[in-house]
Order: sequence, then structure tokens, then C-alpha cells
Amino acid sequence: MSDLKILITGGLGYLGGRIADFLKRKHPELTIILGTSKEILEVPSWAKSFQIVRLNVCDKTTIDEAISSNLYAIIHLASLNEHESFSNIQFAWEVNALGTQSLLSIANQKQVQKFIYFSTFHVYEDCQKMITEKSPTNAHHPYAATHRAAEDMVRFYHHSQGMDTLTLRLSNGFGYPMDLGVSRWTLVFNDLCRQAVTSGKMIIKSSGKQHRDFICLHDVASAVDHFLYKNVKTWGDGLFNLGGNCSLSIVDVANKIGSIFKKKYGSSIPIEIQGNDDETTYNSVKFDINKLKNTGFFLTGNFDHEIERTLSLCESLAK
Repeated sequence: MSDLKILITGGLGYLGGRIADFLKRKHPELTIILGTSKEILEVPSWAKSFQIVRLNVCDKTTIDEAISSNLYAIIHLASLNEHESFSNIQFAWEVNALGTQSLLSIANQKQVQKFIYFSTFHVYEDCQKMITEKSPTNAHHPYAATHRAAEDMVRFYHHSQGMDTLTLRLSNGFGYPMDLGVSRWTLVFNDLCRQAVTSGKMIIKSSGKQHRDFICLHDVASAVDHFLYKNVKTWGDGLFNLGGNCSLSIVDVANKIGSIFKKKYGSSIPIEIQGNDDETTYNSVKFDINKLKNTGFFLTGNFDHEIERTLSLCESLAK
């Protein structure tokens, strides 16, 4: 497997950059192609050792040019985020759903061996019970709905076309981006780290009691490596929850960041809660990843390291 070639759509993005960096450090012989729809005026320093190609999932010509006939795997990350999907629903369907179908079609024609699709835990209905891969889905947001539709396309090519596909329903990934140009500072961990460094305080614009399942980006990338290298032949039905077995409230997150901040800089950070408590019952999120663990996967990420690296990156924003 020393001459494998892999394409990552959205390869210069938040997840794509960390996955590419992880795989290249573990497998330096691996050829990794980063697909991006954006015009790159200057390639980030970390990405200069990778091949970069233009790939717009709404443009079949760029897909065809990006997928070579000897490509081993595609890791499909390119999509509109939750805010973009809500503000432009039609474009969300074109990119997240129809774009995935176009990518699958051409990958199948060119006999790409493996296809890994990143979906979201938001496809599940709101429930207080344990969320497993068999839990009902009930997407009620354009971001979730378009990813659920894309899942169906992935499943079609798996069952009807014989493609070896994998769908990972990701919870809340957190951790440092590869460069400041990756615009994911609205994510709660990143936003609070940015606030701490640039303003000297953290403001939570809610009660802070709501819980989420968090997984560090090291473990997200490690899961991809696990299925490409360690668990190659037993993808089963190809559907897995990908979470961190870590349910934290937003206040818990802020306190954790405050602890690392004090250790790193020697000073405490005040936390302001500006939202009202509506007396809603807030329970821990039970996002089950036993199916993933049963394949031999282990969580090995370090929360403190991810936070420390994110704080260090935010120092450039403060300047």
C-alpha cells in the first residue's frame, strides 16, 4: 500500500487540513491530493507538500479532471456548513446532495476503490435516549436534510453499484485548524478560545447548560486512518457514529478552556453568561460509538493539547 493515492474534497478546510496532515505524517509515502473550489492566492505553508487541484462538486468537468483512474480512495468533506446551508437552501442542495451524487457517479465510473463520506449527527431526531446508528433520523434543518440525502446516494452506490463506501456521522469536532484562513471560528470551542485570547474574557450567549458530544480532530483523522489502513476489509454496512464519548455543557467547555488558559498564560479568564435559563431540562448527550469501537478503534486524542494549540493560533488574531 506504499503507492496509494487519495483525494480529499474540501482538503484545505477545517477537517480536510487536519486529516491530510495526520495521514501524511503517519504515511509519508502516501500521495494526497487536496481538492478545493476556492481560488487560492497563496498556498498555506502546511499545504505546500501536497498536490492541490481545483474541484467544484457542482462542476462535473472539475470532478472528472480531479479523479484520476488510479485513485485508491476519496474522502469527501466538501459541503456548505450549517450557517451557509440555512441562508441559501437551494445552493445547499446543489452542493451537499447533488454534488455528492456527481462525485460518486464519476468515482464509480473510474473505479475508485473506496469512498468515505462525512455526514453529521444532526440527521438524528432530537431525543434523550441513547443515539445509535439504528436510531430514527428526522432532519429538520437544511444542513442535516442535505447530508441525509447525500447519505442515501452513498448507500445506493454501495448496494447497487458495489462501491466500498463508508459514512461517518460526526458529532462536534473541535481542535486547532491548520491555518488562520480556515474560517470556522463560529464553532463553540474555537470561538471561546478566540474570545479568551483577543478580548480577555469569554461570553456565552445562552444559559450555557446545553450539552454536546465533542470529539477532537486528532481522533477524527485517526478514524479515517483506521478505516483506510487498519480496518480495510470490514466496513460492513458502512455506517458509523463518530463521536468522542464526551458530553460537555458549554459552561464545562468554557471552564476547561479557562483552566488551560491559566496554565499557559498565568492569569484567569472571566466567563460571562448572557443568556437566560428557560428551565429546560439539560441532559448529557448519549452518542453511542460502540459499533466503531468494535472494529478496534480507540480514542487517543488529547483535549488539553487541542485547546493549547488553538489558543496559540489565536495569538496571531490578537495581534
